[in-house]
Amino acid sequence: MISDALAYAEKGWPIFPARPDKTPYTKHGVLDATTDPKRIEAWWERWPQANIALDVGSAGMMVLDLDPDHSMEELEKNIGPIPETKLRASTPRGGKHLFFRIDQSEIVAPSASKLAPHVDVRSFHSYVLLTPSSTADGTYVWESEGKPHYRTDEMLRLANMGREKHKDRDEWLIAPDDPDNIASAIKWLREDAKIAVEGQGGDHMAFATAAHMKSFGISEALAFELIWEHWNPRCSPPWSTDNVEHLQQKVENGYAYNTSPPGNVTPAYHVAKTAALFKPVTKELERGHEWNAGRFRFVNREGMSSIQPPEWLIEDFLPQESYAMLFGAPGTFKTFLALDIALSIAVGVGMGEDICWPAIANSGPVLFAAGEGRGNITARVKAWEKTHFVGNEVENFRLADPVPLVSEEPKPFIEGALAASPDGYKLVVLDTIGRAMQGLNENTQQDASAFTNMVEHVQYELGATVLALHHTGLNEKHRARGSSVFGADADTIIRAERHSKNYLVSLTMTKQKDAPEWSKKKFVKLREVHLDLETKSLVAFKPDENECPKSDKYHPTESEQEIVMAIINEVVIELLQSDRFKNWSQKALAEAVATDERIEIGSSQLRQRYLKDLREDNSQPASRYYNAGTRKWRYGED
Repeated sequence: MISDALAYAEKGWPIFPARPDKTPYTKHGVLDATTDPKRIEAWWERWPQANIALDVGSAGMMVLDLDPDHSMEELEKNIGPIPETKLRASTPRGGKHLFFRIDQSEIVAPSASKLAPHVDVRSFHSYVLLTPSSTADGTYVWESEGKPHYRTDEMLRLANMGREKHKDRDEWLIAPDDPDNIASAIKWLREDAKIAVEGQGGDHMAFATAAHMKSFGISEALAFELIWEHWNPRCSPPWSTDNVEHLQQKVENGYAYNTSPPGNVTPAYHVAKTAALFKPVTKELERGHEWNAGRFRFVNREGMSSIQPPEWLIEDFLPQESYAMLFGAPGTFKTFLALDIALSIAVGVGMGEDICWPAIANSGPVLFAAGEGRGNITARVKAWEKTHFVGNEVENFRLADPVPLVSEEPKPFIEGALAASPDGYKLVVLDTIGRAMQGLNENTQQDASAFTNMVEHVQYELGATVLALHHTGLNEKHRARGSSVFGADADTIIRAERHSKNYLVSLTMTKQKDAPEWSKKKFVKLREVHLDLETKSLVAFKPDENECPKSDKYHPTESEQEIVMAIINEVVIELLQSDRFKNWSQKALAEAVATDERIEIGSSQLRQRYLKDLREDNSQPASRYYNAGTRKWRYGED
């Protein structure tokens, strides 16, 4: 295996070792990939049977990962003809890896089933296994080892698209070619539209220009005439009459694959859509029917069989287009946690074993509406990028301030958000509910319901999951502050709790509307990261197991008690010896003992039972180090 690994490195392909289950052996996974033969030799000397994982993006490629159930017909319908590439492999389960070359400056976002069902994209900070790697299902085999074909414009555009096609993208709510809209479109083509430059993505710019004409409410036929007359002469060089069919094809593609509804940037569209929100629309399902009226959905009994389980943003955590609430007392690092969630979704991949959310199911643009100053958020984002993204800027991250108010007209916030990301967002974070409720009473059902109404408006207009941050009540650490409506209306609720005065936070899922709640707490560790000599910030990491408090559900059997007490004695004495002059309280010692990997008992059970038994039983070796007068533990000689 090592000879193959070194051969790939000689080609300039950065690689790293992976397990048979395809997870990395190294701490930072794909970020550790290298072409350095000395490091590669050291890795395979340590793990001689390790699989060979390729950092696809750093090798200057993107891979279409076709599962056995994929449909090439559906894929080509979505992204156009796929050129035959000379670099391709078969996977153990009967799928295909198609390798395509990309430009050195290009970043292609990885995704799962975004281009088509059962078709994944692997490129930036993501990896595939190379021949002769193997899993329990079989071995990866090269079908052809020639040069990879250059990617198509549609591959790049759709892979990097913020969200899937809007559900209203082909429905004209306004009459096409309104004179006012035509005038606005001509002005934009003449003055503001970016021009196409040969050799610098000209085809993509033509596509984007056509797509925006649809957003002006211009029909496809008229759009080509306006583009030809008012935009093409500005391009460098303009399309000639010999290439008119090529430009027509780009306009056709712009209308076929544009993700936004026709006329969505015009005032008339927003008036028409508001009216349409309350008009019932019948949808024929595979079985039965569904009726949509505003935010309400109705389905007959036959159609209930077509109801699908939730699609995830983060598996087992955040469903798509849902409403989630993260709440906790002050000092539980809610903003840092929300930034970590948002940036992970914006990047789209877990980049190592210390990332908190490795199971990103759908990536794309995120919007963070901050209640704090821009400077604070900027430093925190930079620290995250330095730690988890090797210093690269997360292009899919957008910052808004201040938080929109429930009491104000939402239109400016929505329009500004769409101007920053015309295709909408995967996630919108509102930091915090309290700031959004300024001037209103959080304790009344009416005002709390008004906040829910604002959340639903944001969800619909931006196609996003909304994550709202909230505080606990004054004397109630286990529920969110204010009206019970906040909790009742949310689909997902997470409670954050800080452990002692350190940077360890536990997350407890108290509600998951359409899926099982977490069976146990998850833990996040905050660490200081220095940006320069004067600037530092906290960044969220996945803690090591020995940093997490143990569960108190473990109860040793009677036959195990003697062994358990012997281990606790050993751990206690080691801790006391480590700092001979420190006075340990019962609570502090219990928490420290619980972090030892030899201990399977939680800190509260240790404090309430085992350390109590230890100090009261003179036959226990550690009992001599407890001072009943000071009620402290401290190391001392016999």
